[in-house]
Amino acid sequence: MATQAEVKWALKRPRFFPGYWQVIMGSINAFIGYGAYMYSWGVISSEIIRAEKLSRADLAFGTALGRLEGGLEAAPAGYMIDTWGPKWMSVLGFFTAGVGYILLGLWLVKAAWWMWLTYGFLVTLAMNWALYTSSNKIIGWYFIKRRGMWMALQTLGAAFGGMIMSPAVAAVITRSSWNTAAIITGVMCFVGGALAAFIYSNKPPQAYGLLPDNAKLPHERTKEELEAAKAKGATKVMTADDFLPDLGILDAIKTRAFWSLVWAGAFGGFYAFTFPLFLTDHIRGLGFSLQESATYFALYFPMTVLGRLIVAGFADRYNPKWFSAFAYIGIGLGVLMVAYATKERSWMLWAYAPVYGIPMGMSPSVGNHLNATWFGRKWLMTIPGIRTLIDTPVVFAGTMAVGLIADSSGGSYVTSFTILGISCLIAGFGLQLIGTQPKAMQEARLKAREFGIRMQG
Repeated sequence: MATQAEVKWALKRPRFFPGYWQVIMGSINAFIGYGAYMYSWGVISSEIIRAEKLSRADLAFGTALGRLEGGLEAAPAGYMIDTWGPKWMSVLGFFTAGVGYILLGLWLVKAAWWMWLTYGFLVTLAMNWALYTSSNKIIGWYFIKRRGMWMALQTLGAAFGGMIMSPAVAAVITRSSWNTAAIITGVMCFVGGALAAFIYSNKPPQAYGLLPDNAKLPHERTKEELEAAKAKGATKVMTADDFLPDLGILDAIKTRAFWSLVWAGAFGGFYAFTFPLFLTDHIRGLGFSLQESATYFALYFPMTVLGRLIVAGFADRYNPKWFSAFAYIGIGLGVLMVAYATKERSWMLWAYAPVYGIPMGMSPSVGNHLNATWFGRKWLMTIPGIRTLIDTPVVFAGTMAVGLIADSSGGSYVTSFTILGISCLIAGFGLQLIGTQPKAMQEARLKAREFGIRMQG
C-alpha cells in the first residue's frame, strides 16, 4: 500500500512535463524577440539611413551602445536571474523593448540621439534580459542529459522570426513607412512579454515535486532499478542531477575554459551586431530594391534551422566545443562571401545562405550549452555575464569600426565585412586550440559514466 508521501509525489507529476512547455515558450519568444531585435531592425535601419539621412556610423554607434551597456549590466543581470529567477526579467525586458520600438517609430526628435536612446538604449538593453539570457536558465533547470538538444530546439523560433519578419517589415515599409514598421514591432514585443508572464517558470522542477529530464520520482523506481543501483555502489537510483557540480564564480574565472570563451567572444562577438544590421543596406548598395534585399537577407534563416537540428542531434553526444568553434569559422567564411558578392555575381548571395546560415544556427544554442557543460547551472547566467563584460571593449570598438569604415568607403561594406569575416575565423580557431573543459567537470562526467549516465563533454 502506498504511503502518504508517495501519494503526494504521485499527485504532483503532470501528464505533460513542464520543461517541454518552457522549450515551446522559449521558441515563441525567440520568434518574436529576435525577429524584432535583430532581423526587423536590419531592414528598418537601412531605411532610416536613407529616409532620415543618418550616417552608418550613427547606426553603428546606436548598436554598439547597446552592446556596451549590455556588457556592463550582463553580470549584475545574470546574478539577478540566477538568484531571483528568469521569468520577470524576461517580462520586463519585452515590455521595455516594446516601449523603445514605439518611441523610435514616433520619431519625436529627428536626430541620431533619439535612435541611440530608443533602440540603442531601451531595446538592446531590454532584449539582453528578455531572450536567451532568461530562457536558457530555465532550460538549464529542467534538462541535463539532453540539454544541448532542448537549447537548440528552443532557438528554432528565431530562425522563423527572421524568415518571416524581415520580408514582412520590408513590405510594411514599402507600403507605408519605417515608422509604422517600428511601432508594429513594438506591439509584438508586448505580446512576447505577456506570453512570458503567463507561461515561463520561475523555479526549478524540484520546486514542483519533479526532477530534471522528467526522471522518475523515488516511488516510481522498480525493484530491479533499485537493485541495479545498489550493485553499482549507489544508495539510490542515480540521475545526472546527482553528479553535476556547479563551479563557483571565482573558480570558473581561473579556468582556461573561461578565457578561451573570452577570446572567442572578443573576436567573434561583434559580427552578431553589425552583420545583420548592415546586411540589407549592403545588398541594396549592390543595386537591389529594399524588398529584394530583405529577401536575400532572409535566405539564410531556413539554413539556420538545419544548423539548430544538427546541434540538437549531436551536441549532447560529442564535445560542444567543436560545434562552437566550427560555428565561428563557418560564419566567418559566409561573411567573406557576402563581402565580395556583386549584382553580377548574385549567385554568391544564394551560396552564402548555407555557408553562413548552418553555423549561425549552431552558434547561439551550442554556445549556451557549452557554458552549462563547462561551468554548471548555478551561475549559468552570471559567469557568461562576467565574460561579456571583459570582451565588451573589443566588441564595442569593432562595431563602431564597421560603421566608420563603411562611411569612409562611400557606403561600401567590402572592407568592413572582410574584417568581420577574418575576426570570426580567429575566434573559431582560437577557441578550438585553447578551450578545454574544467577538470572538476571532467571528473564529474567520468564518475557519472561509472553509473551508466552519459553527460556532455
